Formats: sequence, C-alpha cells, structure tokens
Amino acid sequence: MAKFLFVTFSLMAEITDADALREAALKKFDDDDQTSDDYPDTADWHASEEGRQERRLVATQDVDALNQFVGFDLAEARRLLEVIDGVPGVKAVPLGSSVGPMEGTTQDEARDAWAEREGITWWPEARDAERARQHHEGIT
Repeated sequence: MAKFLFVTFSLMAEITDADALREAALKKFDDDDQTSDDYPDTADWHASEEGRQERRLVATQDVDALNQFVGFDLAEARRLLEVIDGVPGVKAVPLGSSVGPMEGTTQDEARDAWAEREGITWWPEARDAERARQHHEGIT
C-alpha cells in the first residue's frame, strides 16, 4: 500500500529593488517563447491582447514579475524530481509551484502573516522568548 507525504519547499523573497526585478522580468518575458492555442506563433502571442495584458502585469506587479523566474522550466523540474526519485522507496509526484503575495513590510511582519495563513499558532511564542517563557510557566 502506498503512502503519500506532502513535501513543500518554502522560502520568503524580499523585494529589495522592485525596479530591477521588473526590468529583468520584462527582459525575460520578452525573450521567452510563449504561445497559446489561439496564437501558436510567439510573435503573435506577444502582440495579442493576452500577451500585452500579461506583459503589463509583469511590469507592474511584483508577484507576476517574480513568477517569470520562479516557475521551473522542464529541465529544472526534472532535476528536482530525479533527486526525490533517487531516494530509496520514494517516487516523486509533481504537483506544481506557486508564488503569492505576503502581507507586511518587514521580515517579521511577513513571517507573522505566513504563520497566521498556515495556521501555525505557536509562531508568536517562538518569535518572542519572553512570551514563550510566560507560556511555559503558565503565566499566560
């Protein structure tokens, strides 16, 4: 009988220069070969309303700009799957990846928002040694 474990790799990206990110993302976007069923030619897709709208999002939205770099290409995804498949008794089942915005303007605020989103109730105590001591001693 097979058992399945959900394996996640999480990290937080701090945008330190949004202009540099967007400029690099636009260059990558313009250089990428993108097509769709309606636009099988890359140049046609880039000229289409769909392509122009996506380019506007890359130019104005941090999440869309970062997605230009975070999405695994086929070769990268294959390498990651090979690493996991190389573990004895394990077979990787690809599910996908995503990038999403986080609340907060500091790393602590972003981590707090992440912990709340994920339902990690012990996070505030882990971050605050005094609060953890009080909880441990039954003060709070």
